[in-house]
Amino acid sequence: MLDELNSQARALYAAGDFARALADYSVLREIRSRREGPYSVKYLAALHDCVRCMSRLRLWTDSDLLCSELHSRYVRTHGRGGDHTVDVARHWGWALAHLNRDDGVAALCVTTADAVWVSDPVGADLLLGAAASQDVDSAGLARSGLIDGVTLAHPPELVDALVAWRDRLDADHDARASAMAAGLAPRDSESTAVSAR
Repeated sequence: MLDELNSQARALYAAGDFARALADYSVLREIRSRREGPYSVKYLAALHDCVRCMSRLRLWTDSDLLCSELHSRYVRTHGRGGDHTVDVARHWGWALAHLNRDDGVAALCVTTADAVWVSDPVGADLLLGAAASQDVDSAGLARSGLIDGVTLAHPPELVDALVAWRDRLDADHDARASAMAAGLAPRDSESTAVSAR
């Protein structure tokens, strides 16, 4: 029954019926949580799929709540730089940006960029562009070396990149929205969580 419901939800998502897909994924999330626990791969995948639907439906407050839970669990199970963790960080940052929580966006982008600095330099740079596009001293955040209890591994490099981004964005105010979208806008590809099933 659950595999059938999951297949139905995936088909609804693929067809662009995000509201119905969210309903199905939410049912899956509840059942998986009770049966398998809040750290099971299938529960986390259903939660991730809910987040993807919420981003499409622009349910920013709901997405913020689920992303907070999912991000913290992925940090514990996959690490801060894991593919699933980074994807959720982008969804979460996108929701926070739409909720006008610039501090949260900047902090999340900088800590995530730090985590992928070596493994994905292009992705890290895009995340730093999103951080620099916020009305926050993101370079000052990175300079401190500690953000929200996370010790940064690459503060000098992050600061240099953030200053460069800020200089570019100050010269072209229209580029701020583009930088934020490039770093955070959810990708249209198949769910990264689906592959975990």
